[in-house]
Amino acid sequence: MTAEVTVVGVSRLDDHVLLADAGLAMAMVAAGARRLVDLRGETKPPGLPVPIDHFPIMDLEPDQDEMILSATRRLVELTSAGVTVGVYCQAGISRTSTVAIAYLMLGGESLNEAARAVRQARPQAMPAPELWHSLERIALLLA
Repeated sequence: MTAEVTVVGVSRLDDHVLLADAGLAMAMVAAGARRLVDLRGETKPPGLPVPIDHFPIMDLEPDQDEMILSATRRLVELTSAGVTVGVYCQAGISRTSTVAIAYLMLGGESLNEAARAVRQARPQAMPAPELWHSLERIALLLA
């Protein structure tokens, strides 16, 4: 068994999900991530020595429910297989928290419970209003 590495700026949501900003992608790998999920729509993932799944989500754009759900379903698939995954966007605040909230919702938590849990793990978590509206629609879909 290896010791858990704590890296400033990297937040642990649960046993298999780490959250951070793009600049800390390799720090998440050092903290145990075996795969990364890049949520940046404004750029392509960097060439890193770890597999990266790319889901191009844009801040401040409406109606991205399907892309958010695609990223979240992939996250659930990986974590269900026991893979530790690092999730990031540019600043690690809006898109990262949106997918983290949706991940907890797919696990059965309500929107408000999931948002609270993500904010507890990552206090700066704050989905942009357009992404929050997507989460509200996803919550209705899951109900």
